[in-house]
Amino acid sequence: MSRLSAVLCLAAALVLSPALLAAQDPDDEDQRDEDTTPPSHFAVNLTINHWGLSLGNSQRVNGLRINWSDAGLDRINGINITLWKPEKPMTGTVTGLAIGLAGPGAGTIKGLAIGGGGVVTERLMRGIAIAGLGVVSNGDFGGLGIAGLGVVANHDFTGFGFSGLGVVANGNFKGIGISGLGVVSNHDFTGIGISGLGTVANHNFTGFGFSGLGVVANGDFTGVSIAGLGAVANGTLTGVSVALVGVVGNRGVRGITVSGIGVVTEGEYHGLAIAGVGVVANRGIHGYAFGGAGVVTRGTITGGAVAIYKVEARAVHGFSVAGLYLKTTELKGLGVGAYNRVRGTQVGLTIGLLNYARELHGVQLGLLNIARNNKAPWRVLPILNLNLTKRERAAEEQ
Repeated sequence: MSRLSAVLCLAAALVLSPALLAAQDPDDEDQRDEDTTPPSHFAVNLTINHWGLSLGNSQRVNGLRINWSDAGLDRINGINITLWKPEKPMTGTVTGLAIGLAGPGAGTIKGLAIGGGGVVTERLMRGIAIAGLGVVSNGDFGGLGIAGLGVVANHDFTGFGFSGLGVVANGNFKGIGISGLGVVSNHDFTGIGISGLGTVANHNFTGFGFSGLGVVANGDFTGVSIAGLGAVANGTLTGVSVALVGVVGNRGVRGITVSGIGVVTEGEYHGLAIAGVGVVANRGIHGYAFGGAGVVTRGTITGGAVAIYKVEARAVHGFSVAGLYLKTTELKGLGVGAYNRVRGTQVGLTIGLLNYARELHGVQLGLLNIARNNKAPWRVLPILNLNLTKRERAAEEQ
């Protein structure tokens, strides 16, 4: 994993802090273990067949229920209003409107939930949840979550999350996440992630990622990424990526990349790469690469490469324009540079101050031109050197 990935994953860990809203103090845990007494369900019920008004800790009601703190809840259909946080474990289902001064909580909430501190569910939150601090579902979340601190789903998140600190899914994320610090999916991310620090998918990322620091996929990235520092895919990066510092696709890159410093892949590059300093693709470049200092690959450049300093490749099939130095074993096409060094076969044209080819089947234009396969005195010539024999015919003559 790259250093950028490590930094962003550390930031992601900080983002998980909203989950503390769902935790108890150690003393509370000890008390719960020691106290197995069932909760009291004392309530003043103005109801008929569970329809009407309930004041207290009733288990089930259809209508309006007002309680200090929920405990042992079964089912509420309508409006549930609480003043303090729920007792653990959180149970039951609230369908409708849940309002809490500290924060509503239940096993499942379906509808609209509003909490001054937080909104917490044990299994599922589906609908709209708004909280001053955090919205937390220890299971799945589906809908709209808005919180001053964080929106967290400890399983899958589907919908829209907006928070001042972080939007986190410990499972898959599908939807839109906007956060001041980070948007994180600990599995696959599908959708749009916008954050001040980092947008991270610990598996595959599909969609649009924007971040002040970095966009990271620890698997494959497919889509559009814009980052202040870097865009990184530890798998294959496919799409359009723009970063002020670097764009990295460890297993390969396909698409268009623009970087202030470098574009790097351990695999093959397919597409258009533009970098202020350099483009590096260990297994080959298929397309066009423009590097301020250099374009380098251990494989073949099929297409074109332009660099102020150096173009280096095992083979160039297309064109190379280097301010100082072209270094390759095979050239098929055009090479332009101060020093064009073809250590193997050249088929085509080189233009420079010094041109060298171990085996020339084309033309050299420069102050000094060296074709090792030409016979003396035509091996080293000024201005122009050429060998127009076809490669197959030259091999037969040898």
